[in-house]
Amino acid sequence: MSDFLEEKRREIQARLDELAEAVSEYERLKRALDALDGVTNASTTAAARGGRGGGGSGRGAGRPRGSGERSRQALELIRREPGLGATDIARQIGVHPNYAYRILPGLEEQGLIEKRDRAWYPKDAA
Repeated sequence: MSDFLEEKRREIQARLDELAEAVSEYERLKRALDALDGVTNASTTAAARGGRGGGGSGRGAGRPRGSGERSRQALELIRREPGLGATDIARQIGVHPNYAYRILPGLEEQGLIEKRDRAWYPKDAA
């Protein structure tokens, strides 16, 4: 009986080792996709228009700034915890601080949040 259990333990461990790489890849790809959320590729958009880039703002006809999943997460966080800085917001929603510095002004332009000193607050908490 103990030989059977030991064999099953080895089989299960071997399968877990095989799956670990897939899980790791899944997590890397998910982080990459989250990082790309809301980012347009200026060269791809320019190529689609027949141009080579340059000129214009580099923004394509994608969705409006501040309308993505990360913006929604940032807004919910600011409503729950008013007064956070962009770096804290980025850490809590799992993005690079530069990304937070890009999405927060979009929420401010929509009138949903406001910046006071270096902290962000929901607009209705003025």
